[in-house]
Amino acid sequence: VISSAAAKQLLADQQLLFDAGATSLLKMRQLEQGSAFLAPGIIDTTTIAPSIDDEYFGPLLQVIRYDAFPDAVVMANNTRFGLSAGLLSDSRDQYDYFFRHIRAGIVNWNRQTTGASSAAPFGGVGQSGNHRPSAYYAADYCSYPVASMEMTKSVLPPALPPGVNLDGL
Repeated sequence: VISSAAAKQLLADQQLLFDAGATSLLKMRQLEQGSAFLAPGIIDTTTIAPSIDDEYFGPLLQVIRYDAFPDAVVMANNTRFGLSAGLLSDSRDQYDYFFRHIRAGIVNWNRQTTGASSAAPFGGVGQSGNHRPSAYYAADYCSYPVASMEMTKSVLPPALPPGVNLDGL
C-alpha cells in the first residue's frame, strides 16, 4: 500500500471487522514488519453488513453471501458509497439486471473496477463519487447549452405568416 502507516491502519481495520463478528477466509498480514507490503485478506462480513460501511484502500476483500441475485444487488446498493461496481458473470440477462439496478457511476461486466480510462466519464454517487462525470465531459456540467437568434433592431419581417393580421394595431 502507499505507506507503512496505511498498512498499519488496514490491519487495524481488519481487526475491527473481526471484533464486530466478521470471519476470516484469508487473513491479511504484513509481509515485513514496519513495511507497506501486505498479503491480501478475504473476510466474510455477511453477519455484520451493512453495520460497518467503510472503504478500504488496500488488499482487503469483503464477502457478503446472498440467496438470490436481486438480493445481492440490494446489498451492494446498501452503502453510502457508489463510485464503481462490477459483475463477474457469463449471463447477459444477469448483467442487464445489474446495470439497470446498481447504484454506481462506473459499472463493469467481467472487468476490474480499477484503471478507468481518463477519457471516460468518471463520477459516481454517494460519498466516494462526485455525482458528475469528469474527463472529456467535465465541461458539460460546468455550463449548459443556450441557443439564440439575434438581430440588432426590432423590425417586422417582409411578410407575415398566414393567419397573422396586424390590422388595428
